This record gives sequence, C-alpha cells and structure tokens, in this order.
Amino acid sequence: MAKKKLKENGIFFVGKSSDDVTGSQYYIRFGEAQCLLECGLHQSQSNNYLDSYKENSKKFMFKPSELDFVFINHAHIDHCGLVPRLVKEGFSGRIIMTSNTMAIIKPLLLNSCFILQDEARVLSKRYKREYMPLYSENDVYRALELIDTYDEFNQVYQLNDSVHFQWFRNSHCLGSTQLQLILRDKGVTKKILYTSDIGALIPDNHYCIPTEIPENFSDVSIMESTYGDSKRTSNKGRSYDLRHLESAIETVIERKGTVIFPCFSFSRTQEVLTVLYELFHNKTDFATQIYVDSKLSCDISKLYSQILDNENLDKWWEVVNWKNVHFIEEKDDSRAVVADTRPKIIISSSGFCTNGRVVGYLQKYIRDRDSMIIFSGYTGDNPSYLSYRIKNYRDHKFIRINKEQIPNRADCITLGTFSSHANAKDLIEFGSSLNTNKLILVHGSSEAKKNLKENLEKAISKNNKTYRVIESHRGMMIRL
Repeated sequence: MAKKKLKENGIFFVGKSSDDVTGSQYYIRFGEAQCLLECGLHQSQSNNYLDSYKENSKKFMFKPSELDFVFINHAHIDHCGLVPRLVKEGFSGRIIMTSNTMAIIKPLLLNSCFILQDEARVLSKRYKREYMPLYSENDVYRALELIDTYDEFNQVYQLNDSVHFQWFRNSHCLGSTQLQLILRDKGVTKKILYTSDIGALIPDNHYCIPTEIPENFSDVSIMESTYGDSKRTSNKGRSYDLRHLESAIETVIERKGTVIFPCFSFSRTQEVLTVLYELFHNKTDFATQIYVDSKLSCDISKLYSQILDNENLDKWWEVVNWKNVHFIEEKDDSRAVVADTRPKIIISSSGFCTNGRVVGYLQKYIRDRDSMIIFSGYTGDNPSYLSYRIKNYRDHKFIRINKEQIPNRADCITLGTFSSHANAKDLIEFGSSLNTNKLILVHGSSEAKKNLKENLEKAISKNNKTYRVIESHRGMMIRL
C-alpha cells in the first residue's frame, strides 16, 4: 500500500483478516483522527510457527505512536493479541473495550505472551538463529494500563471532538460488541459499522446476549464472513447435538472409557461444562467425574463467577458447584488425573490440540477403543493440526505425539452447533437488513466471501435495498 494513500481519509485493510479468518486489523484515518479497529494475532492455519512469526512481526502499515484509539470488540487473541506489540512500538493512546472484555483479556494476553516466548525459543533452536518474542509480560501490563472501558449499548460516547462511538449487542462471546465509529472533521460526519465476529441472532450458547441488527445508518459497514460458505454450517439443530452428545457419553461410560473434550479456554470450555451439567446433573446414577484441566480455563472460569450477573450468575454457580466437577490448576494434579484409569470426562485446552495439557490425555487415550474424543467446533483444515489428524482417522491410523507413534483408535465425533460464529443464514439476514452505502466482507476465506456476496446481493434486492457488497483483500482502501 502506497504511503501517500495512507495520508488520505479512508479505511485501510491492513490485517490478515482481509484475506483470511485471523489477524483482525483495520486502520482508519479521517481528518486528524487515526483509529485502529482491533489488533489481532495471526494464527497460521497450517500450525506453522515460522509462518506465524513472519506475519506477526511485519512492520505496521501505520505509525503506532500516531494512533489515537484502538477499539477491541472482544477478547479472542486473533482480535487483540498484537496489542502489546503495538504498545512496545510506541502506541500510547487509549484502548477502548467493555469491562467484561477487559477482565478476560488480561489472562489471555499473558498466556499469549508465554506461548509466543515458547515459539520463539523453538524457532531459535530449530533454525540456529535468535528469534525474539514479539512482546514481553511488561508490554502486556503497559497495554492494560491504557484501557478505558465503556459498557452501555446504543449510547453514543464522545472520546474527543473528532471521534465518537457506540456499541451494539453481539452474542459472539462474553463481553463482545459491535461498534459504530462516528468520525467528524470540518463539518463532515462519517459513520462506520464494524461487526467484528458476529454471534448467532438467536444464540444457543449460554451467557450471551442476542446479536442485534443495528438500525442506524452507516456510510460503510464491515462484516465478518467466517461461515459465509453454507457448507461449513451444520444443518443439525442444537437439540440434535444434545441428544447425540448425551447418547455418546452414556455409551462411553457404560464401556468404562474416558471422554475428552479439546476446548478453547475462553467461552467454549464454559459452554461445554454448562451443557454437561444440564444433561446429567439430575440423573442420580451419574457418578462420572468431570475435570476442567487447564490453568487458563480455570482462571477464566473464576472470572465468570465475578463478572456474570442475575440469572446467568445463578446458572454458573450451579454448574461450578456441581459435585461432579473439578478444576485442575496444578501440573502434578493433572498428571494424577491422566494416570487415573477410572472412567472420566476431561475438558482441556487447546481446541486444536496443538499444545496444552490435552495433549497428555490424547497421548494416553487415543489408542483406547472404549474412549472418545469429542470436538465441539472447527478442527483445522490441515494435517499439521493434531485435531485434524484425530478426526480424519481413516487417513491417519497412527499419530505421533511426543515422539511416540500411537494407534488412532478412540471414537471421535464432532458437534456442529457449538460455534460462536453466526451461520450463513444469520449472516445473510444480518447483512441484508443494514442501512448502509457499502458492505465490506472480511474475516473469511475467498470462497466464503464469494458465496456470501452472491446470497447477500439476492437478499438485499428482495429487501428493496441497493447498497454494494464488496469482498475485501489485503491492501484495499475504502475512501471516506
């Protein structure tokens, strides 16, 4: 992107999310105001440390020191994981988010810092040269000091004479929002809607508020398209998944096996735990112990107890105080649970099985025909992910874990309705109902964006609207 263009008023699609489903980052310039919509870490779809490192260490297309504000719509690392590097390189403005996002972002960024340090160490050893971590714990704490929180939905907040904004509701995860940015310069006002990741319009997942479709006019709307390709969306409803899950667990328990849920620490772990409670807590003969085994998952679960309110808090307290549930924080306790041969249910990170304590459980139990691996979401499209190899057992009859070649024999099922992303139907309804001049599709594969664009154009026409739908690409600019 030419430096000259970066001086113009516009939206600059500088992050990897303009071409892919990771690394959200959009730079906006209008008059004297410079803003960044999220600053996410690129997480390689091939699980390649070097690819990720190269992408995440690229020079920013703008000067961090000149940014006024960074807006973070939710706490997932592909949306906020590069913020400490931004601070390291000179950003000293304000970081805008909700209080719930702020509470959750601290342990996630510190965990990300630890992972990045480990990856840099692996790369240095592998390639016989020094790879410096992208940022340090100190950079994380400096970033946390720059956070300002705003919690009211639909209220217009004024940050300075040029920059105003408001949040809209979003069911993607706890604390998530949509953003309308209102920019003013020399009597001209421009409004930009940014959905970030959108949750379902009517969410199945607990602890989330329904996603709203903003009625406000926006000059430009930026919308995610992760599941824009309808082929990636389950045609089964939540009730089907729950029946399937209940039956599967009862089968494994009957044959005295172990159930393993590889889960992301934030949101998915808490959702799976809640669903297990609802399925089994009233069954007097259900004695199987459930272990949440991940330090990060335990930390975030404690935060849920602090930040949830009303009926959500009541529900969560019932879940965490269920006699069958145990939270495992210490490594020695984790090793003891791995070694315990009694039937049990394990919820452990990471969701892709690339690292974390779940790997130890898989090393022991994927050889066991009586056990079962249950995936509750996307498992990657590449054999570099252990989750992919486990799921595609016909092509991967043996799997190497920690230098051990292990037969891939455990049962494996995938639940299709636990995603935190809106499905294609909801995306079409959302995107065709907006009041805007342009709708830009981001955060999706080229196939997903193409498919969604075609369906959106039909739906927009049926709604007697005329705005353009544009597929994003990295380096693109939309003038304001």
